[in-house]
Amino acid sequence: MITGVRLESLAIDPYPILAHLRATEPVAWVDDARMWFVTRRSDVLAILRDPELYRTDSAHSTIRDTFGEQMLSVEGDRHRRYKSQCNAPFNMRSVQGHAMPLIAARIDALMDAFDSEPVVDLRPALASRLAVYTVASVLGIPAALHSRILGWYADFAAALANFGWDEQIRARGHASAREFQDAMGPVLRELERGADPSLLSVLARTVPDRLTDAEIVANALIVLFGGIETTESTILNVLWTLLRHPDALAAIRADWSVLPRAIEEAMRWEPAVQSCTRHLAAPVALYGITLDKGSTIQCMLGAANRDPAHFPDPDRYDIARANAGDHVSFGSGKHFCLGAALARAEVQMTVERVFGRYPALRLDPERPSAPRGFEFRAPPTLHVLLRG
Repeated sequence: MITGVRLESLAIDPYPILAHLRATEPVAWVDDARMWFVTRRSDVLAILRDPELYRTDSAHSTIRDTFGEQMLSVEGDRHRRYKSQCNAPFNMRSVQGHAMPLIAARIDALMDAFDSEPVVDLRPALASRLAVYTVASVLGIPAALHSRILGWYADFAAALANFGWDEQIRARGHASAREFQDAMGPVLRELERGADPSLLSVLARTVPDRLTDAEIVANALIVLFGGIETTESTILNVLWTLLRHPDALAAIRADWSVLPRAIEEAMRWEPAVQSCTRHLAAPVALYGITLDKGSTIQCMLGAANRDPAHFPDPDRYDIARANAGDHVSFGSGKHFCLGAALARAEVQMTVERVFGRYPALRLDPERPSAPRGFEFRAPPTLHVLLRG
């Protein structure tokens, strides 16, 4: 079965296309991506929660091709070993005790820097810088290297979405990964002697089951990328969503206790990451279609989040939605996003402090924007009038 879905159309507005697939072809071959798309929430959950049949460890994984073997491209004992050793700085206790003070101070400093401007693009001025600073601080990457991170990140983002396996895009991704690896060698040697709570410091210390330097760097790479991509885009999508829904924003201002659910609903309605990729370990039949061993499947998170079988009136942004938190925007199963608690903290603190400081904040009508992207999705720009 061949569909006429084009990735460029998904990048503009995926939801009508995904709704059509969900209703008519819940498992559909998309030639433009060379993958099978799965669009119903129940199927997405079943796949993500079955790592024995639907695996991440494949030579066809763009994540593995770019970053090497790390927690998102291995299964079983290696996955448990990698993720357990990387978990400590990302649990709720560490986020609240260590990361949140850093996040609050950084948001305030960034707003101080653009406070006198009548119009500001919140992507480079706030969301991007906050995401880089936060994940780099949690990792323990020295400030002297922060300016290089966005350059690496751009090459990584292109490489991970390179489903056509363009060799130039792959080469740039590989080159940036090597640069990161070279830069981290001296950092690890320095951190071995330290006792700070950063991830690289924890991993670099000598312990009975210490990861090798190559394993540390590979896992740091995926944490770095995820910490920037997921957080920056989620901040932008949530801000854009609230600014596009003034009634919802007014309700939040009247009762800030509804903010967490409003954020969960925004993440359901416009997820930053649109899909999770899996590879079949054995043939399987879905809806009468036989998928061969080695087939690549895209679990379409944006489609699952708007499945009417679970979310009534799914295309409506509704801050009173009781099950908004049932979204799969951070994935599901053993590969659930390691940094979900940190991302949520950054998003909530950003919304609170930005809208608290600028009560008349609104989108700039002269520079309209909207989320874009078929794999990673966010507004390319987010120009706002700070004082109405």
